[in-house]
Amino acid sequence: MNKPLLEKLKKWQNDRARRDNVEAYRVLPYSVLEEIARREPQSAEELLEIKGIKEKKLARYGKEILAIVNEEGGEEITANIEKEDRIFEVGEYLDFLNLKLLEAEAKIKGEVSSVENRGNYVFFGIKDKAGESLLNCFIWGNDYEISGVELEEGMEVVIWGYPNVYKPSGRLSFQTKLIEIVGEGALKKAYDELKKKLESEGLFAPERKKLIPDFSHKIGLITSHQGAAIGDFTSNLGSYGFQIKFYDSRVEGKQAVFDLVKAVKWFGKNMPELDVIVLVRGGGSLESLQAFNSEILVREIANSKISVLAGIGHEKDISLAALAADKMVSTPTGAAVEISRSWDEAASKISEAERNLLSYLSRIFERFEKAKQSLHREAEKIGQAIFYGKDKIGASLKNIYAAFSRLLSDIKEQIKNAEDQIRLNNPERQLKLGYSLVSFGGKIVRSVKNVEVGDEVDIKVSDGELKSKIFKVEP
Repeated sequence: MNKPLLEKLKKWQNDRARRDNVEAYRVLPYSVLEEIARREPQSAEELLEIKGIKEKKLARYGKEILAIVNEEGGEEITANIEKEDRIFEVGEYLDFLNLKLLEAEAKIKGEVSSVENRGNYVFFGIKDKAGESLLNCFIWGNDYEISGVELEEGMEVVIWGYPNVYKPSGRLSFQTKLIEIVGEGALKKAYDELKKKLESEGLFAPERKKLIPDFSHKIGLITSHQGAAIGDFTSNLGSYGFQIKFYDSRVEGKQAVFDLVKAVKWFGKNMPELDVIVLVRGGGSLESLQAFNSEILVREIANSKISVLAGIGHEKDISLAALAADKMVSTPTGAAVEISRSWDEAASKISEAERNLLSYLSRIFERFEKAKQSLHREAEKIGQAIFYGKDKIGASLKNIYAAFSRLLSDIKEQIKNAEDQIRLNNPERQLKLGYSLVSFGGKIVRSVKNVEVGDEVDIKVSDGELKSKIFKVEP
């Protein structure tokens, strides 16, 4: 793959996206840029062979892409304009010219001379202090909102963008992507006013903030790959197997706001399963931290469904982005410590529990050993007692057996006596001797008072029963 060509294509993609006021991937996906850098197509036909480029994309971007490829191959496309036989259509030439004007990207300082706000876009002019030079400017409403500057005549600003010819009118204007206020005093005033406004809306209120989850594992990291912040953050994270998705973003100056807003949006849309988004950069002046005091970034952070942890270094004023974050710390290192805190605490508690468990087990083993020794001593005593007490046990058994035999004989004698008594007192025995039993209503008649004349009674004798009726009762 031709890496230098890929870098030029990426720059063209971003420039074209800014010019068209769309996301970069809507111009061409990154995978298509890589394929172009690999194949290095030299014609429209070869471009159409690349997946992701069809007739519509070819008509819109084909000439610009081929011009970049040819420049990369050493052919100067500008040479074509010097050939006498080359005749451009008006629109074709303006496209060519606007492509070249992208290379004139610049930051310009001047005083606002006029402002015409039409909602979706703003026309304004800036002039130098001498008032001898005037530059007509144009900015889309979305970029104007991102800039967070309310233009007024006489205001000194720095604008960033590139010149562009508007094809329908042929008017040259400076296509502005971002507006910055000039001067520390003006910046401080704008900071205080925006802070007061956002504070009154409750964007910094503690009750609005989400908790940074304990044991956060999946982390979205937003910072510049070129800065020291990324190293400070990653080197101070504990070794707990964190899954970190890194989004490379500019973090210096007002221009960084585009990358920062895009990064927060990207994580919210593409990785909603993240535990936390971490936004970090080193310290800096109020001027260098302008992007972090942008209203659109503050609102994006406040509206994020994923918890946001800000580790934005500062010298004096805390950035508004940090105030809007769900939690803020003063440095990238502090952000790493905050993420690792719950893991470190858990690891410490586990270590303490391990120490306590080992101590407890040690005490148990000591008690078991003592019990084992005590049991061994008692077993020896029992063994000796058994050995020396064997004869006593035998004699005791004989005595017990003799006593048991005597007791058994006594019981047998008592049973026999009881049987004799029962036999002697058995009423049926008396019947055989000539006696009889009279009963009335199932009860033995023991007195003449128990019956009356006319009652039917049962008379039991030794060989049967007699049914009788009382005719007379004599006391």
